[in-house]
Amino acid sequence: MKLAILSDIHEGLNRKNTETSIMAALNRWIAANRPDVFLIAGDMTAGPEKSLKLLEQLQADFPAVRVLFVHGNHDVYAADSQKAYETLLAFRGNLGNGPAELGGGWVAVGDGGWYDYSFAIDGYDEADFERGTFGSFTWPDKLHARWPESDIGRTELYAEKLERQLRAHVGKKVILVTHTVPFRQFVQVKGDPSWDFFNAMMGSARYGELAERYGVKKVVFGHIHTRYRQEHNGIDAICSPLGYFPHEWGSASPDEEIASAVTLVELDT
Repeated sequence: MKLAILSDIHEGLNRKNTETSIMAALNRWIAANRPDVFLIAGDMTAGPEKSLKLLEQLQADFPAVRVLFVHGNHDVYAADSQKAYETLLAFRGNLGNGPAELGGGWVAVGDGGWYDYSFAIDGYDEADFERGTFGSFTWPDKLHARWPESDIGRTELYAEKLERQLRAHVGKKVILVTHTVPFRQFVQVKGDPSWDFFNAMMGSARYGELAERYGVKKVVFGHIHTRYRQEHNGIDAICSPLGYFPHEWGSASPDEEIASAVTLVELDT
């Protein structure tokens, strides 16, 4: 089984900045490579209605490809992020609806996840990270996402849900999918407080602990816009973001950048 993985497509901003249809380029890649499953680990675009429309169109364009998705922080930018979350559940491939059996004993378990400051640097307290402002810059989620819970509370809800699902699939070959980062080692520390402060918003060690405790085979995530595929404590860790044009791309061509960003995985079935 051929599994394709991509995150952080940011369709709206990249379409504007490249003056090119990102979805048309993505469609060309899928048509050429024909994966059995196409997994998007969050940040399709900004806002739930637009993300839902793009996901549904992608699935309609490729009915033979199973499109799976977890939301990113940008996908739930709304006055009511809980309502935005629920809007995105209308997409049948949203793992927030429940695990997806892939065949051959493989199952994808996941949801968007959030962050609990477990990757924070020293010198700041919880209130600092709740405000999310360093100097003149405020973390965009603080301006555009509105959950009924705190960041820590939201992270806990996802962790509890994921643990219930992992417990129910012990013995299966599990792919754990979140948008936010599960392991500290994938968070880039620059020694610059104006950058490192915001590592607190990158993810949660809770998700990595769950992956290790339940013996998952692969973890898939996004959010950090840095590409990784490496083993972490026996787990195949995959981060395949498209990222922002131009400064995070190695090519001026959306077709070429998508081809370099997508990770293809052959699952034994």
